[in-house]
Amino acid sequence: MNFAIGRLFTVRSGSFTTLLKCVLSSRTFDLPFTSDSPVESPSAAKFEIPLITERKLDKSPFCSGSRSARQAWLETLKPLPTSSPTASEGESFPLSPVGIVDLHPDVFAVFPRLDLVHKNLYWQAHYRMVDWRCITTRAELPYRSNRKPWPQKGTGRARHGNRRTHIWVGGGQCKGPRGPESYFSILPRDVRLAGLLSMLTIKHAQDDLHIVDDMALSDSLEQQAKDILHETLQPIVNDLDQMDPLSAANRTRVYRFTKAMNNAAIYLRQLVDARRWGPSVLFVTESNSPFDALTSSLSVGNSNLSNPEDTINWDDLPNLAIHLACSAYANHVEAEQSPETSMYSFEAVAPRATHPGRGLTLMPLHGLNVWSMVHHDTLVISLACLEQLESRLLTAQRCLVRDEALEPPNFHPTLSEALALSEQPESLENDTEGLDQSSRRHFSDRLESVYAKRVKLS
Repeated sequence: MNFAIGRLFTVRSGSFTTLLKCVLSSRTFDLPFTSDSPVESPSAAKFEIPLITERKLDKSPFCSGSRSARQAWLETLKPLPTSSPTASEGESFPLSPVGIVDLHPDVFAVFPRLDLVHKNLYWQAHYRMVDWRCITTRAELPYRSNRKPWPQKGTGRARHGNRRTHIWVGGGQCKGPRGPESYFSILPRDVRLAGLLSMLTIKHAQDDLHIVDDMALSDSLEQQAKDILHETLQPIVNDLDQMDPLSAANRTRVYRFTKAMNNAAIYLRQLVDARRWGPSVLFVTESNSPFDALTSSLSVGNSNLSNPEDTINWDDLPNLAIHLACSAYANHVEAEQSPETSMYSFEAVAPRATHPGRGLTLMPLHGLNVWSMVHHDTLVISLACLEQLESRLLTAQRCLVRDEALEPPNFHPTLSEALALSEQPESLENDTEGLDQSSRRHFSDRLESVYAKRVKLS
């Protein structure tokens, strides 16, 4: 691998043929196959990907001179063809790249602002916190009377009005928290954007960013996931099986579904360990879970619910195996110990610390954040997701902040305008669209709730 990299950097003439020969002469495709692992057999493996993946990068959003594009190896999650059928388990997934991808320098080669990364981490750790502490004031005591404990004079005691004050044992409290109090806040848009760009640059500089052609695993695992999903969608004919979740039919379905999830998790864990991607890996896809498309296909008003084969478009459900692999650990944690565990002995009984799905996280592109990238050792992005990620981040760098650019300047109203508004209070409340921008300098837009404003700013 080092020899290949050295030969790539010696090519200065820009000849594509020379570069192609350098990589082809030093790249090996010897992928051993073991019968114990859930890796697909070499005969069934199909791999057709160009060596050099050319991408037309967008223009830089800045006026400065354009910088050279960064490059990264293009890898795959599928098993490569092999020639030797016997090998050790650690050699089942070699580190041989299958191509080269250009990365935009304004996304993966910015100056890393660690201070802004820390601000993003602090914000994500605190914006969901709610302080539920609430003291009981003397007006809220249900068991204390408001009468005077003794007369004002003649007893020799200190004067008191009632026993609810804080100087009495069991009295009300004062100067304490009056919750619930939310710590919700929104960071400025530029700070959030700089945090994402800094973390992407850091991951690429530390060789913790990996680009894959697709999130699909082996063909056998993908077909097994589709078969299990099709079997799960089949209606239960027996009424007793519908009422009894511990029936033989339901337990068989759960067993086969759990086994498919664990097979995919074992495959992905072996791949991660063999390539030394770290115990925790964040996989980023370009779309939501395929089960969302499945839910939309099986809508309430659909008349073909009795025949899922005709209703579901299987082309809209790609990469089912990796979704099952990453959700295997979450399902194991939530289930604790399922009823079928006592009757069947399979891989799901493994403890949490050694579960194959532990540390494998699958996230859609719109959920990518600084916290997740920091708390995962490796970031894996598909080619389609890379296109959308660069497009969105470059668009975010080009667009201006609305409060500074899109809104017209708001001036203070004159004396005549202020008197006219004070004489017509009803028109101010009922017809907010007809007012001039200068007369509404504090609320240039239509008045709305604080929640809607926070959602708009986010």
